[in-house]
Amino acid sequence: MFSISGKALSDAFKIASQAVLPRSPFPAFTHIRVMARADAESLSFTGSSGHVTVTVNAEAELVDDLDVCLPADKLNAVCGMGAERVTFTADGAKVVARAGKCRLTMLSLPGQDFALPNLEGSPEVVFDAPGLTDLIPSVSFAAAGPKYHDRPILRNLWVECDGTSIHLVASDNLMLAVNAVPAASGEFGRDIPSFGFALPDAAADLLSTIGADHFEVFPGHVLASRRGVKIVCSRTPGQYGQWRRIIPNPDQFVTFSREDLAKVCPLHRIFDTVGAIRLEQDGNYCSLTIADGSQAVEAELELTQFSEESHLEATFVGAQLMRMLGQVKTDDVSLSWATPKDKAPTVFLLQDGSWRGVLSTLRT
Repeated sequence: MFSISGKALSDAFKIASQAVLPRSPFPAFTHIRVMARADAESLSFTGSSGHVTVTVNAEAELVDDLDVCLPADKLNAVCGMGAERVTFTADGAKVVARAGKCRLTMLSLPGQDFALPNLEGSPEVVFDAPGLTDLIPSVSFAAAGPKYHDRPILRNLWVECDGTSIHLVASDNLMLAVNAVPAASGEFGRDIPSFGFALPDAAADLLSTIGADHFEVFPGHVLASRRGVKIVCSRTPGQYGQWRRIIPNPDQFVTFSREDLAKVCPLHRIFDTVGAIRLEQDGNYCSLTIADGSQAVEAELELTQFSEESHLEATFVGAQLMRMLGQVKTDDVSLSWATPKDKAPTVFLLQDGSWRGVLSTLRT
C-alpha cells in the first residue's frame, strides 16, 4: 500500500482527525479516508463529521492505487508509537501497520463508504483573506449557545464582505463582536463582490484551529484552504440581520486603566449570585460595585480620560463584561456610548484596532 514517515503521518492525522466524530451511527465518520494514485508522490487523509470535511496531503512512497478508510482511534495509536517510518500493507479486509518493532492490525472500510462533499455549481465568490481565521476567536465567544432558540442564526458565525473588508460577526442579542481584514479578490483582475454567509460554530472553531487563507463560496458550502490543506464546511441558510445598526455612533466616553478593571471585575463570581457589575461615574472617578445584599465589593477607580459631558451609570453582566475586556489588549479600556433622548443608554462600545464589541446593560 504505502510507506510514510512517522512525522508526516502524525502531522496529517492531527489535522484531518479534528473533523472526525468519536462516535457515530455512520461508521465512515469515525474513520480517516486515505486516497492516492500509484504514480503520485503524496496521498490524502480525509476526516469528516458530515458538516465539516478536512483533507490534508502528505508525502509518501506508494506501491499501488489506494482508497481505504482506517479507524481514527487505531491510526492515533499508530502515530503514538513514535516510529521513524510506518509501512501499511493490505491483508484482505484488514490493514497492517508496521511501526518500529510493532505490528498493528486493524479493520478497514472501502473508500466508497466515505462520501465526500459535493460542491455543486461554480463558486459565487473567490477571495484571499490571510489572517481571517486567526480572528475567529476574537468574535466567536459572543455567539449564542446551542440552546438559544429565538433566533437560531445567532448560533453561527456570520461572514460578510462590503467590497472593502471581510467582517466576522457574532452576537447573542446581549453582546456583539466584530472584527475585519481587508478584502482581496482571489481571481486576478476581478473585484470582490459583496456577500454574506453563516458558518456553524463548530466549523468556525475548526477553521480557527487549522487556519486558511483562500476561500471559495459555493451555494451550499464554503471551501477554505491553505497549502496542503482543504476544509469544506456546510453553510447555514439564513440572514444575520442589520448588525451595523446595533453599533452606536458614540458621543460620550470614559477610559479606565485595564489593570484596575482586571483586578476588581473578576470578583463578580464570588460576591454576587447574579454576577452583576455596576459602574457610576462621579467626575474623574468611577465607583464599581458588586453586591447581592449580604456581601459586596466597592472600588473607586480613577478615570484616565473622559468626555466633557460624560456621566456613566450602567449595570452589566459580569461574565459578559469580562469576555469583552479579554479582547482589549491595550493598557487603557474605553467605554463609549451614544446619548439617547429622554432615556439612559443601553448599549456601550469597546474597541481595539479592527475589533469592536458592543455590550448591553443588564436587563432587570
